[in-house]
Amino acid sequence: MKNRKGFTLVELLATVTIVGVIAVIGAIAYTRYIENTKQQAYDTLAESAYHATENYFLVNPAKSKVTLKVLVEGEYLENYKDPAGGANCTTKSVVNVKSNGTYKVKLCCTNYSFVYTFPGGTKVETTC
Repeated sequence: MKNRKGFTLVELLATVTIVGVIAVIGAIAYTRYIENTKQQAYDTLAESAYHATENYFLVNPAKSKVTLKVLVEGEYLENYKDPAGGANCTTKSVVNVKSNGTYKVKLCCTNYSFVYTFPGGTKVETTC
């Protein structure tokens, strides 16, 4: 009998199946990672807007409402780009101050509408 080198069809199918399962698991993990990163970017944008708002109201104590656009134009905030798409979040994104010292940051971005309450950073889904 000749010396046959190589793999059988069953061995090749098993290998391809295992590699396929590993690729699917990797794709799912990567998708979750991207979504978590976007979520963290929105949270960071809201927190940055909160700190910028504190500075804005120190300079403008008579005001009670400010948009993200005004914060950027006044150089209190660097930008308000939507982490999911790169375009700016809408001008409906506002920051309100209450008399008890809490701030509400409303982010109206592509496929993302939440109101954050600071200090604390709690958030609630909303419509814009």
